[in-house]
Amino acid sequence: MGARRHKAYPIHVRELEVQEVFDVTPLMRRVVLTGEQLGAFRSNGHDVAPFRTENADDHVKIVVLDGDPSVAPPVQDDGHLDWTREALGRARDYTPRRYDAENRRLELDFVRHEGGLAAEWAERATPGTRLHVAGPRGTTVLPPDIDWYFLVGDETALPAIARRIEELPPGTPVTAVVSVASAAEEQTIKHSADLRLTWVHRDTAGPNGLMDAVRSAPWREGQVYAWAAGEAGMLRPLRRWLKEDRGVAPGHMDVAGYWRAGQSQRESGEVLRRLHDMTELSVPYAVRAAVSLDLAEHVADGRTSVPELAEAAGITRGGARRLLRLLADEKLFTLDEEGSVGLTPLGAALTEETVHNMLDRRRGFSRLDDAWPGLLHTLRTGESGFQQVKGHDFWAELAAEEGLGRTFDEVLGHWTRQWAPAAVELLGLRDEHVIDVGGGTGGLLGEILTACPGTRGTLLDLPSTAERARAELAADGLGARVGIAGQSFFEPLPADGDVYLLAQVLHDWPDPEAAAVLRRVAEAARGKRVVLVERIAGDLDDELDVAFDLKMHTVFGSGERTEEDWRRLASGAGLRLTGTRQVRENLFLLELRTG
Repeated sequence: MGARRHKAYPIHVRELEVQEVFDVTPLMRRVVLTGEQLGAFRSNGHDVAPFRTENADDHVKIVVLDGDPSVAPPVQDDGHLDWTREALGRARDYTPRRYDAENRRLELDFVRHEGGLAAEWAERATPGTRLHVAGPRGTTVLPPDIDWYFLVGDETALPAIARRIEELPPGTPVTAVVSVASAAEEQTIKHSADLRLTWVHRDTAGPNGLMDAVRSAPWREGQVYAWAAGEAGMLRPLRRWLKEDRGVAPGHMDVAGYWRAGQSQRESGEVLRRLHDMTELSVPYAVRAAVSLDLAEHVADGRTSVPELAEAAGITRGGARRLLRLLADEKLFTLDEEGSVGLTPLGAALTEETVHNMLDRRRGFSRLDDAWPGLLHTLRTGESGFQQVKGHDFWAELAAEEGLGRTFDEVLGHWTRQWAPAAVELLGLRDEHVIDVGGGTGGLLGEILTACPGTRGTLLDLPSTAERARAELAADGLGARVGIAGQSFFEPLPADGDVYLLAQVLHDWPDPEAAAVLRRVAEAARGKRVVLVERIAGDLDDELDVAFDLKMHTVFGSGERTEEDWRRLASGAGLRLTGTRQVRENLFLLELRTG
């Protein structure tokens, strides 16, 4: 079984003239365009082929300039157009209702309504009015095995539906359902097809009128080609019905939202562009590659040709050229016609240490992003997406390559230094023995020992991290007041502490593991003070906090917890939450006690 496919055309722009304007129905206006440029001509030094449209749902862009000298029409290039942002903002998509190449007549139908750029142009258009028309940029080649057609749409799809019916060979079976505002909007379609056409009048049909008519419409024997277009919300149940109830294969189905209720075509386009910008992965990956290859540093050091950069970065010239083209489009680099590469102010930020810590694949913190392909797995199971994607947990990832664990600890240490002084002040320590459970390389414990000379501490973490902590605390002159316990916090903990401190530890662990750690703490503390430093999810979260929470959930199957979550988690470990105090933004001290 075949499938529909797209055939691209070179894109051309033509300046045409209105020949005739008349109303097909009270709410549908037809504008007939003509002009020598519907034939072959030359523009900007390039040959332009005659206008052609081969399929009923081909689209052209009309460019409504209204004689505004400040907006230039698109300029013809070799097979494509050079658009200004302003001209693109004044372009709207329309389906040719009919094209007569011999008489050079291009007919476009406009739904009459207030507020639409193109619709209002059509209201003003008179014979002699000029209009730029671009495209079509391609056509749909239909599968060769179609036995019959099922066509659905509203008045915006009617030009394509009517044209399809008119152009089909005699006797071709067609079932069509068309939604229009009222009976006055029905059109006469001249055809020789075997047509079963149902008109749905929205003023009397009710909210489910279209789908009721679709379900009642004749469903023919043989291979169907289903085509539908119109308001996007209207099409949602139709798409589901065609796919699930009728089993129409994707290659034999084309359902296109031409517009969205409450939005102009331009607004709908802006929504789609914004969605594209939000979801397109090429730029985030390209920036990470550039940072990991030190491309900005190489340019800053005077390597300004693609071959030089490729050699310095250890990549192919073709890869370097493609990468730099994309990054130049994003204004991170400059790339001129001679291949000379420069660095923009935005691109210069790629040399910053903070950027390398976040994005450089040679740094441990960047590996958190490897979890994102596993997001669906986490959402469905609550389990680590990182482990599902990589086959091992995040901590094993850090241990697998030289430098990953060290650089990850450096990032955490930098973060700790930002909030540790405030946390130490809130702790109010004097001469206690503080056991820092999961204390990393000792940033917080070192702050405590420095600020509170009467205290002593024990840092507990896995052996490799604990040894780095020993070296750093000793370098700060604190070695005599610190004990090092190189072990897992899932094992029994030292029982001689006055304060058991866990800072930014439990958000790395799902509830069962976090509760197991707290039970070990409760066993060792035996009524002594237990303090957590953790985020409390809620109203104080900003957009970065929200994104990081989802990342943590995907990496570890855990994430940030609300105050009620913390209360419930503590209770399950035999502890109770007795109070919270704000360290900064959404970071808090959580006081726990046994019993």
